[in-house]
Amino acid sequence: MVNLVLKDLLILKRYLWLAPLYGLFALYAFRTMPGGALSVGTVVVTYMLMLQAITQDDKNNSEIMLNSLPLRRKDIVLAKYLSVFLYAALVILFFLLARGVVTVIGIGMIPILISPISLEEIASALVAMVILISIYLPIYFKFGYLRSRMVGSILFIASIFLLPMVSIMHVYDRGTRNSILRNIIAFLGRLGNWLQTQADWQFASYMLALALILTTASVFLSLRFYARREF
Repeated sequence: MVNLVLKDLLILKRYLWLAPLYGLFALYAFRTMPGGALSVGTVVVTYMLMLQAITQDDKNNSEIMLNSLPLRRKDIVLAKYLSVFLYAALVILFFLLARGVVTVIGIGMIPILISPISLEEIASALVAMVILISIYLPIYFKFGYLRSRMVGSILFIASIFLLPMVSIMHVYDRGTRNSILRNIIAFLGRLGNWLQTQADWQFASYMLALALILTTASVFLSLRFYARREF
């Protein structure tokens, strides 16, 4: 399984150096959203690296080759999930480095960089990333790259705009006449207010527990789909 993870890193070696640049872009684009730059940067860059690795596998027919080797399909699935979490760890590290560099240089257009990144922000970024991959990877392991490519594109676009949309949803709380939407926004508002009353370590624990549950369910579906898939 470790070799499969290393294989993904090797095929991405030409793209990993772009991660710090994406981190700098996220810092500027979402400078007015506390925690938004880290979440968006982690989600988008991790997702792009995952899709690039899958694309390279498809071009090189790696999936067919791996299934012809004495490898368990379970190991292939788990290695893909481990690779994604490794991408996320690298992206967060690059983001912290980019933030540190910008803070030391003292770019005035990003005043929010002075405050340190909290455990709460890191946990939120990981959960946002987990939600995305938990949706996409089961679809990929069931249908393959070509048939899941459209879903991947839709999720990628959604990952760019969803967080900013969530941050301004409260603006439409009073203006909308749709009772269902208003109730959803009100519930999210109450949930957000309750989470704000929790300590950082408590919030992070809730988020990591949610990430664990989503990842477990996603891995279970992926294993089930991939075990039944024919090549």
